[in-house]
Amino acid sequence: MDSAPRARKPYTVYRGEDGAAAEAAPPPRGPRPPASGGAPPPRRGRRRRRGRLLLVIVLVALVALAAVAVATLRPFGDGTSATASTAPPQPAAAATGGPAPTPTWKLKSYYSRGWDRSFKCDLAQEMPEVPRVVVFGGSRGLRMDPATIKRDTGLTAFNFAFHNGRPEDAWAVTDWLIDSHPDKPPAVIWCMQATTLADAPMAPGLIVDERLSQAFPQALIDAKMDWALRQPKSNILSGRRYGFDGMLWWNSYDRNREEGLTLQQSLTKYLDADMLAKAGNGKIPYHTRAMAYFTRTLGLLNAHHIKPLIVIMPYHPRALSAFMSVGWGVKQRWLRSYLSKLQDHYDFKLLNCLQISSFGGSPEGFYDGAHLTAENSRRLIRYCIRMAPSCFRVPSP
Repeated sequence: MDSAPRARKPYTVYRGEDGAAAEAAPPPRGPRPPASGGAPPPRRGRRRRRGRLLLVIVLVALVALAAVAVATLRPFGDGTSATASTAPPQPAAAATGGPAPTPTWKLKSYYSRGWDRSFKCDLAQEMPEVPRVVVFGGSRGLRMDPATIKRDTGLTAFNFAFHNGRPEDAWAVTDWLIDSHPDKPPAVIWCMQATTLADAPMAPGLIVDERLSQAFPQALIDAKMDWALRQPKSNILSGRRYGFDGMLWWNSYDRNREEGLTLQQSLTKYLDADMLAKAGNGKIPYHTRAMAYFTRTLGLLNAHHIKPLIVIMPYHPRALSAFMSVGWGVKQRWLRSYLSKLQDHYDFKLLNCLQISSFGGSPEGFYDGAHLTAENSRRLIRYCIRMAPSCFRVPSP
């Protein structure tokens, strides 16, 4: 499926603070892939006039001096939370000498049809260093802390988990990152659950943000574009705050906790009749688009000498017990069996962290039956790094 050539268009981001009209965004940093057929682009003829040569030498010297100045004035910061020990990067002042632009993560609003997909791509482009570790997954991976990854591995990290994140998201982001920086493919922590490989509608951001849509066949994008452009622009920063490296800092879970909602009350609300019916319906994926893009992403990472880490995410003990009592085990056994068979064809590490005892998690470190607090997520990250060190070895540029 999806065998048509990928679309390659100028990069456009449909976004704008306060609902402004769509605006063009610069191409992602780094070299673009070679021309079709693998041949390098044609080289321009060289002029040998001495004056031109001297001009080039002077310009190169000026660029080198500017790079040194920027490196001096903009040290890389790794802080992503109130507990982080370093500060996030500060943008350089405009060339005209005016005030520095507001970093995307500090904006008060961010209206976009691309929603968190476009938002996080913008954050990643503003990183002063290319991320060498990325986190994929859905909302359960949003609190996975890049600062902890950096602290324990020495590798710059970024959280590319999304609300309702799917394998299609991981494929598009991986393709974009490797296209932008082919010499710096990222290590991957992929947060999964039994329903990750079931099909769901593609997020509008994968259609309207051409940094991501370029990873898909043009026919697929054309078929969905009218629908995507009819979706309203939403403000991802309404009731949410993120760090500069993509980690979710605060949302409605935190607000509810501050207003007095207890964990036990959240669990009771989470484990309603609809949730238990879904847990026990026995449905398992079969030849889905999500499965196709999951394996495609594994293959792309392996081709760039990356061994991804797949993590089956934990549930609160009360929620896990309730799920198992209605037949959730069918889905879990299928997922483990499916991933085990894939290891015959792809190189990846699998960690089953379904139970919090596997990584030393705390039953108090949940917002509901499935969503970890930042501290529990950090415990999970440290366990992942300890148990799968080979997954954090990245090729040198």
